[in-house]
Amino acid sequence: MVLPMKRATIKDVAALAGVSSSAVSRSFGDGTHVSKATRRKVLAAAETLGYRPNALARSLVGARTGLVALVVGRLRSPFDSLFVDALAESLIGVGKHLLLSPVRGDQRADDGLMRALDYQVDAVVVAAGTMSPEVADRFARMGVPLILSGRVVDGAGIDCVLADNAGGAAKAAELLLRTGCKRIAYIGRGHGAFSDDERRRGLRDTLRRLGLDIVAEARAAVDREDGHPLGMELLSGPDRPNGIFCMNDALAVGVIEAARDLGLRLPEDLAVVGFDDIPLAAAGSYQLTTVAYPIQPTVAAIVETLEDRLAGADWPSRVIRIPTRLVVRGTTRRLERAVGTRTEG
Repeated sequence: MVLPMKRATIKDVAALAGVSSSAVSRSFGDGTHVSKATRRKVLAAAETLGYRPNALARSLVGARTGLVALVVGRLRSPFDSLFVDALAESLIGVGKHLLLSPVRGDQRADDGLMRALDYQVDAVVVAAGTMSPEVADRFARMGVPLILSGRVVDGAGIDCVLADNAGGAAKAAELLLRTGCKRIAYIGRGHGAFSDDERRRGLRDTLRRLGLDIVAEARAAVDREDGHPLGMELLSGPDRPNGIFCMNDALAVGVIEAARDLGLRLPEDLAVVGFDDIPLAAAGSYQLTTVAYPIQPTVAAIVETLEDRLAGADWPSRVIRIPTRLVVRGTTRRLERAVGTRTEG
């Protein structure tokens, strides 16, 4: 019978190296309080036994754990997954590690935030759920930095990093109008997402300045994000739109597929614009015109804010808006000298 492997302990390493447990502990610290010979013996013994120090346990004797929690919901959109990957990688670059604290559906973020405190995290990034003032105040009193990604919430000690949603939607609306679209519809998530509300408002306000309005809307269910049935719903009626702005690229890709199923030509019969600029948007089969929400600058702003707060920065809560840009591809008609755009394809 094969016995399960036993995890090596600090005592096991000490016994094999012939040193004390405290010498092992110091060898995995800064190493200044042990001789080079002792440290070499300890590291060799640790390698033989497959021992790794418990970073969380070691952090309990210090002021920092090196952990940053991300309160996150279901990763429905490809953008969500790309954001998590980029944040994890950037945190590693500054000596910290990402701890996911999930919330389900449209639940409040409070449960995820309180679970994060159980791990004595250095800071928390919130990308899902709503947060009560009481929990936000508790974080402020404890001195744990709280950064919201994708929304704005007023409160002491809360920093917010998000896209220029309304500005990006305005760029999309202007492009659709300048390429001949007069009947413009909107497809969104439909469960009160902050970014959804801002993008819809940016579209609506731009149209109203020119005497127009959103002609039709469709919303995704809370537990799925599929633009195909929503596109079929909007495009099957007698007064179908000739332009659709989608809250994100994942929805826009489904709309493109629905249009093709109905025999519509893009961009001659229908123009489609998304938001995010996920890799799939540039794929040859889609060539989606979209508003690019750059992930790296967003993550960089979050990490920089986090580091400043941990270093003791006590400025008032701030809101950082990440600029967007329009990327014109094949789902809209081309414009000469389109201002503020990048053309691909």
